[in-house]
Amino acid sequence: METYFGYIVRVITTDHQNIDLVYNQRLAVFHCVIGEKVTGEFRIDTLQLYRGWNTIRISFDKKAGEAVFYSRDKPVCRGKLAIRENTCAHIYFGATNFEGHQTLDLPPMNIKDVRITQDGSLRNFYPLSESQGTSADDTEEKDTAAVRNPVWLKPRHQNWDRVQTIETAGTPSIAFDQQKEVLYIITADSTFRLTFRDMQVRGDALASGHTLLPAGNQSVYDPVRQQIYNVLVDEKKVRRYDTLARRWDNEFTYTELTEYWQANKFVSQLDSSIYIMGGYGQLRYKNLVQRYHFPTHTWETVPVKGEHFMPRYLAALGLNAGGDTAFILGGYGSNTGDQSVNPKYNYELNAYSIRDRTFHTIWRFPEPARQFCFANSLIIDTATREYYTLIYPTDKFNSSLQLIKGSLAEPGYQLMGDSIPYSFYDIRSFADLYYCPVSKKLVAVTLYNAKENTCQIRVHTLDFPPNALVPAATARKKGIGAWWIALPGLLLILIILARRKKTKPGKTAGNTPAFVPSEPTPGQQPERSAVFLFGQFEAFDKEGNDITKLFTPLLKELFLLVLIHTYKDGKGISSEQLFDILWNDKPQKDARNNYSVNIVKLKAILEKAGEWHIGKESGKWKLDVLNQSVQVDYAHFTQLCAQKNVPSRPYIQELLAIVNRGAFLKTVQYEWLDDIKSDISGQVIDLFLQYISTADLHTEAELVLRLTHAIFLFDALNEEALSYRCRSLIILGRHGIAQEAYQKFAKEYKESYGQEFGRSFKEITNQG
Repeated sequence: METYFGYIVRVITTDHQNIDLVYNQRLAVFHCVIGEKVTGEFRIDTLQLYRGWNTIRISFDKKAGEAVFYSRDKPVCRGKLAIRENTCAHIYFGATNFEGHQTLDLPPMNIKDVRITQDGSLRNFYPLSESQGTSADDTEEKDTAAVRNPVWLKPRHQNWDRVQTIETAGTPSIAFDQQKEVLYIITADSTFRLTFRDMQVRGDALASGHTLLPAGNQSVYDPVRQQIYNVLVDEKKVRRYDTLARRWDNEFTYTELTEYWQANKFVSQLDSSIYIMGGYGQLRYKNLVQRYHFPTHTWETVPVKGEHFMPRYLAALGLNAGGDTAFILGGYGSNTGDQSVNPKYNYELNAYSIRDRTFHTIWRFPEPARQFCFANSLIIDTATREYYTLIYPTDKFNSSLQLIKGSLAEPGYQLMGDSIPYSFYDIRSFADLYYCPVSKKLVAVTLYNAKENTCQIRVHTLDFPPNALVPAATARKKGIGAWWIALPGLLLILIILARRKKTKPGKTAGNTPAFVPSEPTPGQQPERSAVFLFGQFEAFDKEGNDITKLFTPLLKELFLLVLIHTYKDGKGISSEQLFDILWNDKPQKDARNNYSVNIVKLKAILEKAGEWHIGKESGKWKLDVLNQSVQVDYAHFTQLCAQKNVPSRPYIQELLAIVNRGAFLKTVQYEWLDDIKSDISGQVIDLFLQYISTADLHTEAELVLRLTHAIFLFDALNEEALSYRCRSLIILGRHGIAQEAYQKFAKEYKESYGQEFGRSFKEITNQG
């Protein structure tokens, strides 16, 4: 619906007094109501409201004769409330059927972790983590609450939902546009588009000139050029799809066989190329790295170095956030490439450096009890350095796909969610996995080519993050219908997630997960073996313990000097610079001794977080993380900024996840750091404004709000960010908040510059 209004919670006493928390989407405000009086209102920032869980508490104080509403542990409203001895109450979330207080108005929201405390002690706790049924269990008193029309969140993260089945002729291929969340299905005579934001399928018939697609054709979507490409390695051809003309700019020769069944592929923005790796055909497994270069329209077999990459197919591949490393997991093949010479399953994680054209092995799984192969893609969670992929046994036709989660840092994996039926017949089958960063869904696609020259395509989705694989849930016991509690001295705590989402009239709004990997909010980054320079300086050891306080002022500055200069330009810092900054009042010999003593102390602290190497290269000190054992947000930032391509949505979201913690070392003040801070602020602001300037505000208004929020962390008086923020708020119907944002900006401007802000609200929003 366009607008939602309704009750989040109603508490109704035996004296028929009502205490309500009501949300008004049009005004984006929460109203606190006691009886027939609005006792106050409050707002929650939209970024936090729609992307994170929010704690609301209502406290009833008999002695003071009042009810107090809290948001995130801060009092926001209070009002008088008469409470008699032994007063009891009904508590309702959403719709209410209590006689005399009925209401069907409710906003779209998720609820979890309902706690009831009395006199400071926890009395009832309802996690609301059930998978089915119409009751919710209390873990403390073992009471039961009644639930009507539930849409349980847990099963949507546990059970794959088949959302589409399409049958087509020939050997189709698939491509995925992650930014727009569109799956393209390329067939001989049509191009189908499945959009995951509305689950609609649209098909465009080719205008003319089509033949059956040959075996081994694969498709990719290039987010920079915003084009679909269809690839046939056997002919060394790549053709581009013209969306407006509904035609391909080239044709393939139809064949029923290929040298490159189940090859892996990816688009590299680093060198503007499509890469094809591995594959199988004509009784041979391949380990070739082949590249099609967009600017020159040329193919080449890339000469590689490093460790031996075993010829294989049925492997999974994914790119890192910087786009300079491809990770390849597992597969089936042989060391010689000959199918007749000791073929075997492979469980290695290999990394291929696009810059250096080098392979190296990171780790290998222990031999599993039952052998398996992999779907075509790895989905890599940048923030946690975890990956997701699908595995399946290859020894039977009626097989199944199973989602797993693992770490790029170490072997081992965990089974996630339930399984997906999969018709496996070697080269006639294909499976792939994608991720929708806005809808927060994993997408599994299977293809099965039958002998009658037909192909069945099935699409499944699973809400992200997935739950671990668990045995089938047992049926819940039936419970009573009301929650009866004593009011005096009582605290009611609930956690809600309100969400702006259009749903069809008459249907309950869907649920979204609290965890958001592609767009995390501050505090969501992993806190194990990590060092954060954006926002507050923080460091965490391997167990997740905060070790920031171990850095004395001198050790912190020494650490930051070497670390920042290592990643800023890759050169490091000379001894002369170090001594001049830290010990300029001491002779050279004393400065050197001080450095030696403190570097030993620093190493002892750093070893708690992971593996580091401090040493001299070309006369300068450098500090490097070994084996990717520590996450350093500044290193990730410099890696992203080194990319010179036009910023895409995934790129911007990845950058946003880093800088959302706050400005670079915002509470750290060193004279040598000023210019570095200024450069970083300029880079962030320029990249975000560059993306916003080409964005469609009507479709990306929420993202623009998050970007402008981040810009204000670096430059609180950026006029361009203010303009885009206010315009986006107006597009979203939040006119009052747009006015407030403008007024707050104008006030801060006057306080900073001692004069009035010279542009009106109409000028800022380009109105009239």
